[in-house]
Parts: sequence; structure tokens; C-alpha cells
Amino acid sequence: MLFFRKKKTVIIPKKPETEIKEVCFNGLTWIDIVRPDDDEINFLKNRFNFHELLLEDCMSENQRSKVDDYEDYFFLVLHFPRYKKDIGRLVSEEVDIFISNNYIVTLHEGELKPLVRFFHLLYEKEESRERYMKNGSSILLSEILRRLFDYCFPMLDKIGSSMDSIQKEIFRNRSLEIVENISKVKMQIINYRKIIKPLRPVVLSLEKLLKRYIPEDMEIYFDDISDKIEKIWDSLENYKEVIDSIQVTHESLTSYGINKLMTFFTVISAIVLPMTFISGMFSMNVQGIPLSTIHNSFWLVSMIVFIPSIFLGLYIYLKKNEWF
Repeated sequence: MLFFRKKKTVIIPKKPETEIKEVCFNGLTWIDIVRPDDDEINFLKNRFNFHELLLEDCMSENQRSKVDDYEDYFFLVLHFPRYKKDIGRLVSEEVDIFISNNYIVTLHEGELKPLVRFFHLLYEKEESRERYMKNGSSILLSEILRRLFDYCFPMLDKIGSSMDSIQKEIFRNRSLEIVENISKVKMQIINYRKIIKPLRPVVLSLEKLLKRYIPEDMEIYFDDISDKIEKIWDSLENYKEVIDSIQVTHESLTSYGINKLMTFFTVISAIVLPMTFISGMFSMNVQGIPLSTIHNSFWLVSMIVFIPSIFLGLYIYLKKNEWF
């Protein structure tokens, strides 16, 4: 009988399709590109004549947020935190933005829900375009940033809630789970700070850099964004101090517990020492051991062994309870 081995099928995960959409109102165009590929980069090069190095930056992963000033437009690289449930930690999501007087181009991977939802809101509703696009590109950008920073606060609240739980449990038990929770929260704060720290100077400088695109009396929009990022940074600074204090407290409690345990074993050793010494002497296999010829010598030796230990234990107990 012949047996044939079936050919193993290799499943190649399908790459998510690129999305490119465009919405226009009152002479302002917003182009949103999700998961850009070479075709979309060539499209931007032909339509807007962006610098080649900037287009290369859009395809590569930048480590830090930045803003580049060109004659007819600005190029922004911004990073925002996003919590990934599958790995249980914060990661950085990049958004690349080209902004000029009459257009905004955003490129991202589609993982930042506020950005995706806001674009679809403008794409589908005329009244939303009227509200957010009538005052120019810089005000539209400020609304995009405001929504992205509002997206950051629930993650801060989650970190704060985790620290509250740790503070409640730290005096109840000092298990390995507490150590793991402290380490996880600390890593979340570190990752969050690593994302926000280079973003701060970029956001704080936007109002000055985009001044030529901002209508009169509209500077307050960017002031609100600056306030939001400063609140986020202040919260992170506070959380960092709190989690460091929690870790020090946990280490102190653990050291105290170890010291108490060592004290207990020391007391046990002191109580057992006379018993060990005397029993060792009478267990030697030599001639002439005292009391070896006396009747009921076992009970006599037992009394000699146990009575000093009992008195020593009683003395330690009374001394500990401050009876004298």
C-alpha cells in the first residue's frame, strides 16, 4: 500500500491594504494615507514635489519626534503612545504630517483610532467639514493633535489605577506578583516618558513655526494643546516619583521580613544549642561516659538536655514581652 505525504501548505499572512482618502472643503485638502507603500510615496512626489529625504522618512521608522521647516510647507514626525493588549505594554505609533497653507497630508499605520475616526467624520459629514476646516490648515492640525492627546489620558488613568492597586496590596502581601506589577508599571512609565519627552519641544514650538498659517485670534487652539502635553508630562513625573517610592517601600518591607525571619531562626538555634551540645557528649562511643551505669540514666540525661533549653526559651520569651 502506498502512502503519499501531503505537501505542506505555507500560509503567508496577507498584508493590510493601503488606504488613501482625500477630503476637501473651502480650498483646504486633507489627504490621509494609511500604511503607505511605494505607490503612495510616488503619488506624493508627483503631486506635491516633496523632498526625497522626507519621503524616505515616511517609509522608515523614526525614533524621535521632529519638525522640519521648508519654504512652502512643514514636515512633522510625531509619536504617540498606544497600549497593545496582546503584549501588555505601551508602544510608540508614528504619524508623519506635511502641512501647508491649503493642504494637510497625514501618513500612519492606522493604529491611532482618534486620527482614523476624525478623518472619517470629516469625510462623511458636511457639517463637520464646515466646523473644522473653514479656518485653515493650522486649526485643522490643532484639532487633530488635540484628539490625539486626549487619547493619551485614558492610558495615564490606567497607570494611576494600577499604582493604586499596588499601594493597597503592598502591605498585605509581598509575593512575586507584587514585584511583577511594580516592574510592569515602571516600564509603562518609562516607555511613556520616552515617547512624550521628545514630543514636548516640537509641540511647544508649533505655534511659532506655523504662525503664518494661523488666522488672527486663533492662537488659543495651540495653547490648549501645549497645556495638554504639559499636564501629561507632569503626571508622568508624578507617577515616576510615586512608583519609585512604592518600590523602595516594598524593598524595605521585604528586608524587614527577612530580618524578622533571621531573628526567629537565631532564637531557635540558641534554644537548640544546649540540647545539641549535651546530646553530642553523651552519644560518644567511648568508655567512662558519666551516668552510663546508672539505672534510668536516659531520663536523667533527657532532663539535663531539656531543662537548660526550656529555661533559655522562657527567658527569651519574657525578655521579648518586657516582663523585666
